[in-house]
Parts: sequence; C-alpha cells; structure tokens
Amino acid sequence: MAGRFVKQNRNTVVALYLPGGLVKQNLREDNMPSELEDATLEEQIEYMEGLIKVVNKIDDDKFLDVLYKNMKETLEDYGLIVQYWEDEYAEADSVHWIINVPRIEVCEANETQDFCDWVYSQRFCAKMPVDWVNVAAWFEFYNSPTSSMAFTEQNYFDNIDVSFEIDYDANRVYAKTYCDTISVGGFYGFASYLGKLYAGYCYDFLMNKYIDNHQVEPIDTINRFRYDPYERYFYRTDRDYLIEIK
Repeated sequence: MAGRFVKQNRNTVVALYLPGGLVKQNLREDNMPSELEDATLEEQIEYMEGLIKVVNKIDDDKFLDVLYKNMKETLEDYGLIVQYWEDEYAEADSVHWIINVPRIEVCEANETQDFCDWVYSQRFCAKMPVDWVNVAAWFEFYNSPTSSMAFTEQNYFDNIDVSFEIDYDANRVYAKTYCDTISVGGFYGFASYLGKLYAGYCYDFLMNKYIDNHQVEPIDTINRFRYDPYERYFYRTDRDYLIEIK
C-alpha cells in the first residue's frame, strides 16, 4: 500500500503555506554575576540580553525563506508539484493537497549537563553549560473532505565534546573541552535541515494516513512507514515522524 501511494501521487499538486512570522520566547535562566549586583538596571538588562545567542537576533523572513525553499525542493524530490492551485471554488482532493504550517515557535533556553567518560577504569564527569533552541511546528493537511493536524519539535544546541586526562605527577584530572556554540548563522543552517525534514515528515504522514485508511488489520500506531525518495525504499520507525493531533 505504501508503494501504491507513491505511484498514485506522482505529480500531485501541493499548495504549501508557512506562517507570516515566528513566535519567539526567551526561556534562559542566567544568573547575574556578583560584580553587577550594584549596577544600574539598564546595565543589568544589557548584560542579560548579551547572553542570548539566537532568539532575539533572528530575521523571521530569512528563516522562513530558507525553510520554504528547502521544503519545496524536497517535496519535489518526492515527485510532487508545489504550486498554488487554489481558488475560491477549489477543494482539496487526492491529487490536490494543502500543507499549511500555521505556527512555528522558537524558544531559547540553557541548562547545565554532565559530560562523563571512562579513563583507565575510572569514571570522570564535568558539568558544562549548554545553550539550545527548540523549534516546534504545527501542520494542517487537506487532501480530502477531511483534514488532519500534526506536531513536531527539534532542538538546535551547542556541540560539546569533553575528554579527560590524568596528570599522575600533580595528582590532578584535567577536562579538555571543545564547544561549537549556537549562533544565528548556524540557526539558518538548521532551518535548511528543518525544511528537508518537514517535507519528508509531511509526505510520510499522508502516506501513513493512506495505509491506515486502506488496511484491514488493526492500525499500528507505534511503528510508522517512512519513504526514502532518493534510494526508493521503505522502512519502519517508532519515533521519527509527525505526531498526529486528534
């Protein structure tokens, strides 16, 4: 049935819509250093705002342009045609889909994580601050008289590597750290990744709805099929897909 879905939906026309802007929120929990406790409120605010890496620096239009471009190109890799076929009389059907992303939330936060490793049968840990940005998106699908809604979220975070060395002469353990910190430029690169991911998720979501509507056996709500349009094969996953909102 998955193969039948792919064959039947070559050249299906898709109208793709993204929101006009992002919903952004700063959820960081940074501490004010002691040397700034007596500073003016303006100085304290300036310091705290300077710790924000991404969420207050995003250009919504640029992020959404990158996201749309990559979603469109990837949907076309699945054999779909992305164009605005709608008018006031048009209705979605099996060969005319509407994929609408009505809301995208971007939240920046930070936390402390333990990074641990084994050295000569001894386990060492170091606490490191980690910055991350969560991107949550909602999807509406119209490809028949009924509609469906789904959700997904992904994190863009610091790339941290920690290794440990023992200095037996000094009787000390040194933690050697590497950190590729999140940035606005890196976040736009993350938007490119999300566009490709969202396109695949959308296609697979509709494919699995087709399977659910046509199979006789009880529906498997845990394992879902995914389709790779480049290698042209199907595989199962128990977590890598859109979560349907019912």
